[in-house]
Amino acid sequence: MSIEALYGFFAVLIGLSIGSFLNVVALRGLSGESIVFPPSKCPKCGKKLNWYTNIPVISYIFLLGKCQFCKQPISVQYPVVESANAILYLIMFLNFGVSLKTLILWAVTSIFILICITDFKEQVIIDLHTYILIGLGLLYNILKLGSISILDSILGILAGYLIFEILARIGTITVKTRAFGEGDTLIAMGLGALLGWKMLILTIFISIVIQAFFAIPVLLFRYAKNKQYLNIFALLMLIFSIISTNFIKPDYIFYFWYLGTLCTILLICLFIILRNLRNKEYGNFYYMPFGPALVISALLVIFYSKQIINLFN
Repeated sequence: MSIEALYGFFAVLIGLSIGSFLNVVALRGLSGESIVFPPSKCPKCGKKLNWYTNIPVISYIFLLGKCQFCKQPISVQYPVVESANAILYLIMFLNFGVSLKTLILWAVTSIFILICITDFKEQVIIDLHTYILIGLGLLYNILKLGSISILDSILGILAGYLIFEILARIGTITVKTRAFGEGDTLIAMGLGALLGWKMLILTIFISIVIQAFFAIPVLLFRYAKNKQYLNIFALLMLIFSIISTNFIKPDYIFYFWYLGTLCTILLICLFIILRNLRNKEYGNFYYMPFGPALVISALLVIFYSKQIINLFN
């Protein structure tokens, strides 16, 4: 076995072990329990787990996804998180080798996964996780491990705050509720610290595309289920308006008139859709967490920023 393969093997083992710990940190963070005491236990029957039934991924497979004691199903979240963390650790190692950069990006990756877990499960972003992300972003650039200066890192934090808080306030003014949660603002500040303000803007754009890819089918289904045909029409017009702008050439006489009409349609459709995102009749029925989209887009920018930028050239 080559030394690189051996290092890669250890990267996977470390990723699996820390991934198992991330499940504990996320779930106990949501419940308010200590991450140290009590020891690992079954969330259903509360019995302490034996070490040999607490091996990442392997124990889940060996136990056929059921608790050793009460035989109740174990959430698939556990092996998914462990595997995802291990895979990302391996990818980081293969890209950046044995280095301080890899270690810090491992820590960033684990914070990303914590954000995804808590946002998916409870639509909650734990402030401590985002503060650590901001600190790691600053440290990453203080040590000159990235391609930006510490000034750009600080400007990235400021840009993340301003962009999301301005958007949130627009939501408050138009539909009486924040367009984004405060946790999303903190995530953006952390990504700004890590990537700088320029890459942050690109990251936000990609995250909106990712969110739309998953959100639009869900919204259409839910609108149809509840017979909200005005919302369906508004959403389809919104999509049409965005796509059609790519086929309009600036030298056309009616270009600015058409563009103005589309912008008006966009604003009307956005108002109709946002007004119903937190309809009191359905509570938070339409809410979809935005944190995971930010995390996925940040990972894409970390690995493929040059290729993504070339797509726009």
